[in-house]
Amino acid sequence: MSTEKQSLRRTLDRLFVPLTVGPTMLWIAAIIVYPTLKLFWSSVFWTNPINGQREFVGLRNFQRLIFAEEGGAFLGLAPDFVSITWHTAVYVGLSVSISFALGLGIALLLDKDLKGRGWFRTAVIVPWILPYVMSGLMWRWMFQSEYGAINGLLTQSGLLSSKIAFFSDGTLAMMALIIADIWVFTPFIIIILLAGLQNVPEQLYDAAEVDGAGRVSRFVNVTYPFLKPSILVALTIRIIFDIRALDLVWVMTQGGPGKSTEVWASWLYRTAQVFNRPGEGAALGVVLLAVTFMIVAVLYNVFGESPY
Repeated sequence: MSTEKQSLRRTLDRLFVPLTVGPTMLWIAAIIVYPTLKLFWSSVFWTNPINGQREFVGLRNFQRLIFAEEGGAFLGLAPDFVSITWHTAVYVGLSVSISFALGLGIALLLDKDLKGRGWFRTAVIVPWILPYVMSGLMWRWMFQSEYGAINGLLTQSGLLSSKIAFFSDGTLAMMALIIADIWVFTPFIIIILLAGLQNVPEQLYDAAEVDGAGRVSRFVNVTYPFLKPSILVALTIRIIFDIRALDLVWVMTQGGPGKSTEVWASWLYRTAQVFNRPGEGAALGVVLLAVTFMIVAVLYNVFGESPY
């Protein structure tokens, strides 16, 4: 091979990675890095809602959101921050826990050689493929006090003597949100865990059965170690979806009654768009991002090990 051809080949080899990976990195920078930097930049400015002029305020937006002050005196955490953080923790914690338990149980059942397994696998993904707004409107109608399907079913069966106004009580409204969220996102858990179950070698089950291991022992010692990567993916994406949940909350309750179902995502939207305070909305977005990273870090610490 001539010297010119060898030189050209070495040049192409050096350029191969930049030419193939470069466009992807630019795309990631455009859709992830730039918006994130823009979020941090916006969080340290106050925008005049009348004339649109911006003023650098440093961490003042975070201070207004998180802390309560009066006359310059520090009074502790802001009541809204505490209550909305609690609502978010309840909403995310119960929704993710229940949907994960249901998803794991259904995935284990669908992994078995059952009659009609293919039909059930197709049917369980229906809630997941529906638009979230459509699902929210459907569940809002089902929980409606006068003509809702749930009130009608409970009263006609004799379980209730009078209809319940679900969206007039904070606890019941949160319960309705959690039920809707579980219905929407459980199929996602099922899909991820069912895919993970396909990676468990059948020979390990046979060996465990020969050793006399029961179902619980086989799950703990055989299934769980191979399922950990899938559990990590399912929980990570599931928690991220719920922390930023706006569609279902806004369509079903808009954070009401009062602020009893207000969560971080709806609070951010209300602050930035409804009240026209983009700086404080961006500050809340930064807090949301930091909390999400901390949760994901904990999940990776717990489920990050793989048996491969």
